[in-house]
Amino acid sequence: MPGAAAYVPHYGPANEADKTKLVFMGYTETTSWTLAAADVPTHKVGDKFHICVQTFNVKGVGANDIEKARDLHDNHLGSEWSDEVVITATDSTP
Repeated sequence: MPGAAAYVPHYGPANEADKTKLVFMGYTETTSWTLAAADVPTHKVGDKFHICVQTFNVKGVGANDIEKARDLHDNHLGSEWSDEVVITATDSTP
């Protein structure tokens, strides 16, 4: 969405392609987002992560990105979810 104030990436456990099960959220106020290594779900080499992004005309309110994403998800109307992006893991979690 041109002019969006915030973006909420939705992702799920490794190999979960069902959009209704993309239960984890990120938050950014730019068109760039990096998932922190500590937040990457358990996976092995070759697993796939499905990510969809929702845009909002307002910024989220909260003390951290999780609270801001939750605020937007629970209290504001966002865009339709984007087409999914699929990323293939090249490493595995210990």
